[in-house]
Amino acid sequence: MSSYADIYVGFEVIYTAKANTTSICLVRSRPGQIPFITTLELRSLDANMYSHVDSNSALFMEQRHSQGTNKNVRYPDDAYDRIWYPAYILGSIDVENEATTIDTSTAEDNPPVAVLRNANTLNTSTPLSNTSIQEYILLSTRLPAFKVPIYMNLYFSEVTSLLSTQKRSFQLYVDGKPYSKAIIPPFGSVNEVSVTNITASSITSFELRPTPDSTLPPLINANEVFSIGDSFSVTTDGKDVEGLAILQMQFEVLQKWSGDPCLPLNYTWEWVECSSDTIPRVTALNLSSFGLFGELPDFSSMDALITIDLHSNSINGPIPEFLGSFPELKFLDLSDNRFNGTIPTSLSKNKKLKLVVTDNCLDGMSCAPAPPPPEDSPAAPPQQQRTPSPSESDDNNPPPPPSTADSRMGGNNTPFLNASKRSAELVLPLVLGGIIQVFLFGFLFSYFV
Repeated sequence: MSSYADIYVGFEVIYTAKANTTSICLVRSRPGQIPFITTLELRSLDANMYSHVDSNSALFMEQRHSQGTNKNVRYPDDAYDRIWYPAYILGSIDVENEATTIDTSTAEDNPPVAVLRNANTLNTSTPLSNTSIQEYILLSTRLPAFKVPIYMNLYFSEVTSLLSTQKRSFQLYVDGKPYSKAIIPPFGSVNEVSVTNITASSITSFELRPTPDSTLPPLINANEVFSIGDSFSVTTDGKDVEGLAILQMQFEVLQKWSGDPCLPLNYTWEWVECSSDTIPRVTALNLSSFGLFGELPDFSSMDALITIDLHSNSINGPIPEFLGSFPELKFLDLSDNRFNGTIPTSLSKNKKLKLVVTDNCLDGMSCAPAPPPPEDSPAAPPQQQRTPSPSESDDNNPPPPPSTADSRMGGNNTPFLNASKRSAELVLPLVLGGIIQVFLFGFLFSYFV
């Protein structure tokens, strides 16, 4: 047992959903670890938020800070229930915004007004021309020790109505080089500056330095820092996802499996085999002895199948004609079932196909009495979970309004697509923003912290 059993670890991911279901897969990354999840929460974002990054990549939050305050900001102050943690910049002072109203419509990522009500700036008791005082603000990032692609948002709102003789103007410097143009925070509004298309690490410096004509020091109200993950736009071919969903609709025992059937490559569903193509195809269905009961539904959309093994089940009804339509099919085992009628000529005359139909109820075969429907199911699938509805908030605030996304959100979205075909709508693309906050606690090893 780890000495950190009472510590929880939370992760937040922002990504663009590709459908109205999503899948979260926990994969053991080191020997001795037991993947588990305690809470999974989902929130929807406006489609135009965090748009400076490829929509196929995820944003992993490193920090989200509200400067100059001592309490968290989240729903209802933030309509999207993002959590803004209080932060203090070394050598700075806290100031309050004197504006009665603050217009945030000029910031595309919609910062809440609550995080603009306060700011950190430098002590103004000494003019900036006095070189003995600190003239710049050094920003922390909580980035890892190695360089990663990043996305950073900085929010600036002037805290007082300046006199005609006053001017607050500064620039963002990255590792000593100017990154932005002059930043002049507006009073009663907000200026958002985004940092994109760079890599950074824990030793990368981000500084706010006054311009030569500035009479006031820099200030900052809030910031967000993300590392950018690898693209996860690749999913199993939609035709295969659709066919598997049809099978799951017909045979309840198969509904234990969710998420992308082929990805990650080492964690495919137990009863499928997949190709190594850029967009994987399902090439085999291995469903022998699964207790399948009833007629076989039409899954002919899975046109890359090479092997279909359905032996030792209780599938009944005629052998479907669609089984003869698979262009790549080489092996079809229907033995030890309860198929009746005749064998379709598209199968019996296919010389490239090895067909096994023994021990059925076909014309000319003796047929034993039908067994009762199976009560027991095969062993549980690998650890790949459906996500529950958003849990209650972890503090006294009420949860935000219901997401526009499907609250089931349990099969397949980005990164993995699982289109359980309750209707054709489940495979339609849907562009949504989502925040996933995964809170893990208990039995954590020291390298997690």
